[in-house]
Amino acid sequence: MPWPTGGEIEAVIADAKAAVEDVRQLASVDDSPIQSEIEWFERARDAHVVLNPRITLSKYKEFLDGAKMLKMIQTTSIGYDHIDITACTEKGVIVCNVAEVMAESTAQHTLALILDVAKNVTRSDRATRTGGWSPRGRFGIELYGKTLGIIGLGNIGGRVAMKAALAFGMRILAYDPYILPARAKLYNAELVDLEKLLKESDVVSVHCPLTAETKHLLGREQLRLLKPTAILVNAARGPILDENALIEILEKERIYGAGLDVFEKEPPEANNPLRRLENVVLTSHIASSTDEAFSRTWKAAIENILRFLREEKPYWIVNPSVLRT
Repeated sequence: MPWPTGGEIEAVIADAKAAVEDVRQLASVDDSPIQSEIEWFERARDAHVVLNPRITLSKYKEFLDGAKMLKMIQTTSIGYDHIDITACTEKGVIVCNVAEVMAESTAQHTLALILDVAKNVTRSDRATRTGGWSPRGRFGIELYGKTLGIIGLGNIGGRVAMKAALAFGMRILAYDPYILPARAKLYNAELVDLEKLLKESDVVSVHCPLTAETKHLLGREQLRLLKPTAILVNAARGPILDENALIEILEKERIYGAGLDVFEKEPPEANNPLRRLENVVLTSHIASSTDEAFSRTWKAAIENILRFLREEKPYWIVNPSVLRT
């Protein structure tokens, strides 16, 4: 997440430092600057808790084999695909994210992308700046009464569902094999399989985590199920979509358009076709980037570490099976 500027960042840092002082009452804290991954690797070997690990996925097993005392990894992000969850679970290390903290800002950004694509806001802005005025070729789509398909009905997906239903009277379909029907009912969503969701939705919004199971969950075969008038939005993780397959259907205008905050390679390369297509809106992985979310993130992460040090169950455990071993 990009850091805020000016007074906002100073306030956040002050709050974070105050919270760290509470941690110091229970444990030794090393929060001095770290210049490289190698330096972090060496200094974290004797830690019981690590905040925001600075290590590549390929080195996780090596690190965990040497970190004999490690019990918890806390990240200040919703996503955790930068952490080797399998290796941590095997070593009995709890991994926690901040699942709820950025949910509101990400849900709002998702709705912004949906509205932008549906109403051709960015497309019309570009045309107007260069002297265009006629709405020809830029007629939008009304969301009222349409069907929204949500892939991943977690904290973010649930908020998107609620806002879309209340604001636009949208019918909600959801694909999420890991939730109970009671949660879907909470958001007045109908649980369906992925094929039904893709075929019947006017808008498809992606909110599942990136795992081995969800990588390229939406590939060429799945994307071809979308309606010609469909809008596809991804504010989760880029590799959940097969980007080449998405480019193909956008170039051939097989769907109405797409809104992307995330990409398979970030930032997208200069020759990435997405950068020249008119029927896609692009933002730079900023869905969760608000001053409010940034402030909440650090406070929540450190408070969660405090819970662990006080021998209380932490929130947002990604691999809860560790607690049952």
